[in-house]
Amino acid sequence: MDKKYSKSTFGINYPFCTESGLIPKKESRRYWTDLYFVRGKKVRVSSQWVIAHTNQFKEYLVNKGISDKTKLEDSTVSDDDTKHGQRVSTRVNSRYRGNAIGNAQNLLVRNILSNLGEESFNQEDWENTKNYFENKCAYCGSEEELVIEHAVPINKVSLGEHRLGNIIPSCKSCNSRKADKGYKEFLEGNRHRTRRIEEYMDSRNYVPLGENEQVAKILEMAYQEVAVVSKRYIEILNELFPNN
Repeated sequence: MDKKYSKSTFGINYPFCTESGLIPKKESRRYWTDLYFVRGKKVRVSSQWVIAHTNQFKEYLVNKGISDKTKLEDSTVSDDDTKHGQRVSTRVNSRYRGNAIGNAQNLLVRNILSNLGEESFNQEDWENTKNYFENKCAYCGSEEELVIEHAVPINKVSLGEHRLGNIIPSCKSCNSRKADKGYKEFLEGNRHRTRRIEEYMDSRNYVPLGENEQVAKILEMAYQEVAVVSKRYIEILNELFPNN
């Protein structure tokens, strides 16, 4: 996290990683958006890598005992593989419309958040929820076909849950446009509709997890473990068919 150390060790002009909350807005694009929890701190990693930095990074891995030269030789990237100044891709393969590991990671997080606690509800509860909002879209008031919408998105950033207090009726148009936005951001200052949703949450005793760092840290661990498990089984299966 020290700029001078990062410069002398890797040759990059930014700290290898920086606490997420301490990155100035104007420098945010210098860091990948993925969050990592390192020794209790939420950090982002610098994206300012070019082909010339590869050898310095490998030397660091060897010196710290993180990897060895034999393994690193198999991952060598030549100057011909990328134009000077462009970021280096470390992907083993790239397959058009393949199933990205991120899909599985996000699905696991959704599964965890959707099953926390012992609350249960049924179709009748959902009908009561629609009645609470007068059978209209909670966002725009439309009386078109209504679908279940999570006011607080179910992901590792927003920490929404599949609880009765977090599901509200939405028309398909608002549901599509809202995407991963929270209800407050989507409503853009519409105090009446925002207050109505929050009153509904209170009536169902739903308290959003908000920015609970402990929960976020655990979910990040689960998120990363999916990639590790996937890689392990890919390697096991590839060893069965070394020539294929």
